[in-house]
Amino acid sequence: MKNIFLLLIVLYTHSISYAQVTIQLNNSQDYITEAINLFKNNNWEAGKNIVDKGLLKFPIDSDLKMLSGKYYHHFKQYDRARYDLNKALELNPNNVDAKQILVNVEMESERYSSAICYVNELLEVNPYWKGLWRKKIELYELQNNHIEANRLRKRIRHIYPKDSTLKKDYLYSIEVAANAQREEGKIDNALELSKKLVKENPQREDYYLNVVNDNLKAGDNYAALAFVERGLNQFPQNDALINKKAGILAEQNRYDELLEFLQKKKRRKQYNYYLKEAARNAKDKDPVTLYGKVFFANPSNTEAFTYVFNDAMAKHQYEEALFLLNKHRQAAGGSKKLSVKELSIYKSMGNDAKAASFTKELFYRYPNDSDIKDDYVKIMLISAKNKMESAQYYEAIADWQQVGLYGDNELNQIAQNAIYNAYLAQGDYNNALNALNELIFLDANNKDLFLKRAEIYYLQKNYHKALNSYEQALNLTDGEQKLKYKNGYADMATKIISELNKNFRHTEALKFTKHWLTIDPTNQNALRYAVNLSHQTGNTKEMFNYAQKGSNYYPDDVFFKIKLAEIKGQKANLEEYAQIYHSLHKELKINPYHKLVLNTFSQITEDYSYSLLKEKLNNVAITKIDTALNYIPNNNNLKYIKGLAFEKLKQYDSAYYYQSFYEPSNMEASEFKEKLNYLKSRGYKNSIGISHIRSRHGDHYAINTISTIEYARFEEKNTYIGRINYAGRPSGKGIQIQGEWLRDWNERTSTMINAAWANQFFPEITLNASVYRYFNILNGIQFEFGAGYRKLSEPQITNTNNNMFNVVAGATKELDHFRINTRINTFLLDKKLLYNLSLNTRYYFSSPKNYITAVGSIGSSPDVELVNYQLYDGFSVLNTMVGAGFGWNIYKNVYGNFLGTWYNYKVNDPEEVQYKNLYNLYFGINVAF
Repeated sequence: MKNIFLLLIVLYTHSISYAQVTIQLNNSQDYITEAINLFKNNNWEAGKNIVDKGLLKFPIDSDLKMLSGKYYHHFKQYDRARYDLNKALELNPNNVDAKQILVNVEMESERYSSAICYVNELLEVNPYWKGLWRKKIELYELQNNHIEANRLRKRIRHIYPKDSTLKKDYLYSIEVAANAQREEGKIDNALELSKKLVKENPQREDYYLNVVNDNLKAGDNYAALAFVERGLNQFPQNDALINKKAGILAEQNRYDELLEFLQKKKRRKQYNYYLKEAARNAKDKDPVTLYGKVFFANPSNTEAFTYVFNDAMAKHQYEEALFLLNKHRQAAGGSKKLSVKELSIYKSMGNDAKAASFTKELFYRYPNDSDIKDDYVKIMLISAKNKMESAQYYEAIADWQQVGLYGDNELNQIAQNAIYNAYLAQGDYNNALNALNELIFLDANNKDLFLKRAEIYYLQKNYHKALNSYEQALNLTDGEQKLKYKNGYADMATKIISELNKNFRHTEALKFTKHWLTIDPTNQNALRYAVNLSHQTGNTKEMFNYAQKGSNYYPDDVFFKIKLAEIKGQKANLEEYAQIYHSLHKELKINPYHKLVLNTFSQITEDYSYSLLKEKLNNVAITKIDTALNYIPNNNNLKYIKGLAFEKLKQYDSAYYYQSFYEPSNMEASEFKEKLNYLKSRGYKNSIGISHIRSRHGDHYAINTISTIEYARFEEKNTYIGRINYAGRPSGKGIQIQGEWLRDWNERTSTMINAAWANQFFPEITLNASVYRYFNILNGIQFEFGAGYRKLSEPQITNTNNNMFNVVAGATKELDHFRINTRINTFLLDKKLLYNLSLNTRYYFSSPKNYITAVGSIGSSPDVELVNYQLYDGFSVLNTMVGAGFGWNIYKNVYGNFLGTWYNYKVNDPEEVQYKNLYNLYFGINVAF
């Protein structure tokens, strides 16, 4: 009791610990693996729980459905098992495990026909699965279909001739059938089966005894004796066989043979008994004895020989008959007649080998004798068939040639056909073709011969001739038969095209497909091949034509709908993309699990979304992507494009999340990480920036500096910025305070307004406003239109007016990693119209914060940035500027930039040098949080 109590405690503790373990299952394969392990450990309920959880996450996983069916099969809930297993096959028709379990379910629920169907499906996948063949035989036996079961046993014996188990099963089935025939009194049938057992396994003593007994029951004592002799050749000391021979010989009164036999076998007791019987029999004399005395006294006596010979043959005493014939031949001389009699002895004895060799000998001696020739042809026919069965094709061909040469027309055709089959089996296609041509010459209207020739041409890879031969057969057909032969033609064309495709010979494959369509213009498979091969060879126009034809002939065929959508989607505009998208979506609602529809819908959604992004229709793109993700939830490309749309909408948190699904290559990994860092930093709501400008003129070393600190707040559509600029110069300190508001009104339109006040060194008052609008010109350009006002702290042209007005127009174009911005500012100062044309180009690396830049400007005024800082007063004169710099995302929320510029302008004062240079260095760093 103590041990039992301890065992219960251990089991209880184990069950608790197992229940407390939390298994991390991340994907369907994890659920499958865990459930399988639990089932193996006979923990069926826990395994079923794992399967059910897995199906909640992955309802269309074929293997999970299969495991559910396996659970119900284990508990013999066959209806539920059958339902789940069929569902598994609907999801994956090639689920071999589901089919195997279904075989057992149907077998155990006595639905044998269904079980056989599933076994057949499994055998199509693995035709050499011995266990399945035996299962199928077992099912036929359960159906009481013994004929089909035995046929299968014989068939698999040929497939696995060396398999001892299959041989044992096959022999056992014959034994059972033979016993059944004996019980029903059908001795002839039982005898045939007994002979087959001896032929299949001549090493079994009981098989010889059975066939001897069956012959005796059938009243054929001589045949029984012949099998006794064959048995004794194998088992010379077998008591049962010795007794059988003794009994048969005694019954036939062949005491001379019997006594000699018993003496050789040293059976003294039996010998003495039959010696007495022989003595009694000798009392009764008959004419044979008398003719025998005459014959032995004069062996050349034809009458005596004929009598004793016929008597021996009648009594099936073939050895005696042969002895008599030889003795007579020695005395009277040989003759054709005696040779024919000798042949009859060998035939009667069942000595087929000797009869065959002697027939050949007679034919060589008497080739014009029709009876001998007929016998010779039969012998060669049997020999040829036997050699074919044992795969001795080379030797069989020689025999078939003899049959064809000396046989009648019918046998000649049979021989030619067999020669063709023998050459074909050897892989000697040239000679097989020659034999087939002979047959076609003999029977030019035989359609099947043309089909065979087509098959040989196919095996020789002479595809043109193969199809041509098949077409010759087609020309000999009409009506329903023609339709049947067209199907065969389609099968051969399919094999040819598939073979060419495997070897990437797409151009040849397309030529054969086009030829196929001339024979059968509406063939669905041919049209499909034509579409795919036109695509492989880069002929989009032909691909479209064939897809259109296929759609016209088969309007419900998803394949042609998909291919038309793919072609139309290659060079589509937004409106066309919308039509294709909605058409595919409609088809997807009908076929939500169709792999080809899903893949094409995914690709069209990607292309359509990119086009929408170019048009700044970012929200529309997100809607379309979300629809696609309902059907293809694990498509990372679509998620990435959705991230790009969120980036353009400046919803950087969402952009970061969805773009993180992208799977970069090893070369892209570093840049992609920097891009994610950029998106992460843009997702912060606050930013502080510090910048510094160092400036000096080329003709002296005095340095002017300006430092800036700014704070920015990012909301969904609004950005608010406050900044302070500080300048220190020999004459004092200058401070400028500025506020700026940016707003995105929609996906195409945004605005900027800023205002500033300064005490000195900066414009006293600064006001600016700009509108930015995206237009679909030259594949998308953003235009800027704005105006501004500055009250300069010092007069710049005259001493009467410090008010400057300006109008700005600009355009920005983005090309892959490039961004090009050009602006023209027109200024009105002291009634003079000034201008400045600037260009800013950037090349991005991994993100907009990682770039190199080049800038330049020219005009009668400094560029607007320099006007804001009032570093020099070169108005109404020629101003030029060039510069270069870079920006870099130092950390995920830290960004830095550098820019160097060189300004050259003409001096208004004639007493000074004509041109001056100004050099600026800009440094900046920004931290987001």
